[in-house]
Amino acid sequence: MKMDVVYMIAERKTEIRQLEIGDPQPWEVQIEVAACGVCAWDAYLFKGKDTQEAFPFRFGHEAVGIVSRLGDGVTRFAVGDCVFCIQSMPEMAQVINVPEHLAGSIPNTKNFVHQIGEPAVCVVNGIANIDFKPGDDVAIIGTGYMGLLNVQAYRHALIGKLICFDIDAEKLKLAKKNGADECYLSDSSEGIEAANRLAENGGMDIVVECSASQSGFQLATDIVKTGGIISNFAWHRAQRTMDASPWHIRGLSIINTAPALDRFFFRHVDKTANLMARGIFDQKDFVTHVMDYHKIQEMLTIAEGKADGYIKGVITF
Repeated sequence: MKMDVVYMIAERKTEIRQLEIGDPQPWEVQIEVAACGVCAWDAYLFKGKDTQEAFPFRFGHEAVGIVSRLGDGVTRFAVGDCVFCIQSMPEMAQVINVPEHLAGSIPNTKNFVHQIGEPAVCVVNGIANIDFKPGDDVAIIGTGYMGLLNVQAYRHALIGKLICFDIDAEKLKLAKKNGADECYLSDSSEGIEAANRLAENGGMDIVVECSASQSGFQLATDIVKTGGIISNFAWHRAQRTMDASPWHIRGLSIINTAPALDRFFFRHVDKTANLMARGIFDQKDFVTHVMDYHKIQEMLTIAEGKADGYIKGVITF
């Protein structure tokens, strides 16, 4: 059967094409996609950055939808189940086939746009792959979409204090609403004083760098305690210049908590699904833009420029 599929055909140019979608193979589920999140990576692909193949190519890896068919051997799902997917194949399409172990259950709901699961799996993976101890004080630098999901996750963990830094006051309000104890504009006099105070008082046990900026990485180094952990969660897409002496002298652990850190990344899917079912991750305040897939060009333009209060975009099918 032929279905609509979204392609990136050139820099800042998308196109909807018809593509034959085959039957699900053994241990695959066929999913009627209800929505697909727009990742920051998608916005970079839109402007010709971080591409892994030549134009034209398909994209998208944050689909949610309803299981419509089962391949042979599938045991984890039944037709009619609602699921989210992590990256297996390009998912910005009306119908996709996904290996069953790369899909997680979500409650039967019509509100798919707030059930995007793949980014939450990345957060769970990030926490699972650091030496986290009960009572640790945590700082999160950068409270965009992924930073805010980290706020929700850490707030429900056995942490001590949770402190956030950003350059956007509105995003810090969301961080505060979702459980941050203290929030500071990092480029303000108050924020600078707070950072200095943290450093003078011994620093934070864990600093999660979500800003993807030079200043954010430097701030993480400044406020982490001796022997502490910097969880480099963000994708830094440019060269960074750092004085690495503090890393050695203070015995810092710098961990790149990207999905590829854990070759068994998929094992976090069911754990994340359980956390989503408990309401740990609540994205209602974070999804700022929802558009039909025929408006993908407009959505990616907004996402690229982070215009109109953009935090997270979701495409519907």
